[in-house]
Amino acid sequence: MQKKIHFMGIGGSGMSGVALLAKAQGFEVSGCDLESDTPYLEKIKKAGVTVFQGHDQKHLEDIDILAVTPAAYFQSEPHPEVVLGKQKNIMTWQSFLGNYLHKDKRVICVAGTHGKSTTTSMLALLFEEAKKDPWVMVGATVPSWQSNARVGSSDIFVTESDEFFDNFLNYKPSTIILNNIEYDHPDYFSSYSRLLESFAKHVQRLVGEKTLIVNQDSEGVVDLFNLLPPSFIKKINVIGYTLTSSPRLNLTHSIRATKVVLNEHETSFFVNDTQFTLGVSGEYNISNALGVIIAAQNERIPDTVIQSSLQKFKGIGRRMEELGENSLGAVVYDDYAHHPTAISETLKALRQKHPDKKILAIIEPHTFSRTKALLHLYEHSFSDADSVIVTAIFKSRDTSEFGISGTSIVGISKHPSVQYMPEFERIVDYCKETLTKGDVVVVMGAGNSYKLARLIQSI
Repeated sequence: MQKKIHFMGIGGSGMSGVALLAKAQGFEVSGCDLESDTPYLEKIKKAGVTVFQGHDQKHLEDIDILAVTPAAYFQSEPHPEVVLGKQKNIMTWQSFLGNYLHKDKRVICVAGTHGKSTTTSMLALLFEEAKKDPWVMVGATVPSWQSNARVGSSDIFVTESDEFFDNFLNYKPSTIILNNIEYDHPDYFSSYSRLLESFAKHVQRLVGEKTLIVNQDSEGVVDLFNLLPPSFIKKINVIGYTLTSSPRLNLTHSIRATKVVLNEHETSFFVNDTQFTLGVSGEYNISNALGVIIAAQNERIPDTVIQSSLQKFKGIGRRMEELGENSLGAVVYDDYAHHPTAISETLKALRQKHPDKKILAIIEPHTFSRTKALLHLYEHSFSDADSVIVTAIFKSRDTSEFGISGTSIVGISKHPSVQYMPEFERIVDYCKETLTKGDVVVVMGAGNSYKLARLIQSI
């Protein structure tokens, strides 16, 4: 019998994507959202999904499964649907993806603190070009799909594997690409050790061929291997990738990027005798691509197809996304980076692409708890920017400010031209007053910064 599933918060990017996949797999799908219009609702309605505005317990009549956006778990005043869903024991989120949509599929998960969305998309588009016709769930919009999800027909399901809230412990992958591990999400993980334990549990959920593809240059990956039982490591297929001749983690099977070229015209490297050229900038994207190459070769995809797909890959939404020039002649970028390491690496990639331009970086810090936990990492994060503006911190789920503000980042950054400017309106005025033709502006953050980026682009 066809199961009925209701998505609470269906207008969001993640929920809408999963809803489309559920519809394609034969579920009877409905949903609701507080907003009457979001960038994702139109495609949901076109797929034949009934969408209600607002929340009401009546939506759950005859519903078998209630899928709830994670944000609902943090509401101080629970929504009526959440209350009833708990009473009826039908409420779920990531477990729906793992238990239902992944069922009978070979799941390839992409995990790690940084680069998950880019790597997942890079791999999915490569599989698409290789006629593998994968199912895909990713945490960003892929431009060629105008979506963060792809309906496939094969047994392959490529999934971005998120550690927050232990979401990835709902999956049983046959392959994991592990980009890197750094401490993050202090609002959920009380310590780095607790984060590592979660990654260890994820890896130990490998099934089937049990392939683990890892970044040998990540200190966190080394810490993970020190935590994993040696007996377990012997039972899985571990393949590493590195950018150096002396990786932090020594493995029997690995590939290495050599003859690396990073300039404004080219991002390329060799693996053995084969050259790969990327359509995106940044050394971190070479690292991302190495994991993709291994996964593709494991699927017996020819190197010529891999080369072609990687060169065509131009990035995804909100990952160094070029919005265009404004009327002042400045080029504006929108980026999701909010961890100090991600900020630093993105600025390096932007400097590679614009070696002689004046770069203004505008940073919207994300959560007081994260800023406090990672404050020391901001000391040199802005090195590749000519000037920096730090906005007010986006509080998200935080209930305390922990004695932290944007001025804390300004104080520790040691950048020669950094200032705290909390209001978006003042930042737009500043840009009007100071930007000139040829300047580059990048707005970074995971809160409301995307709105600021578009305001600056529209000047």
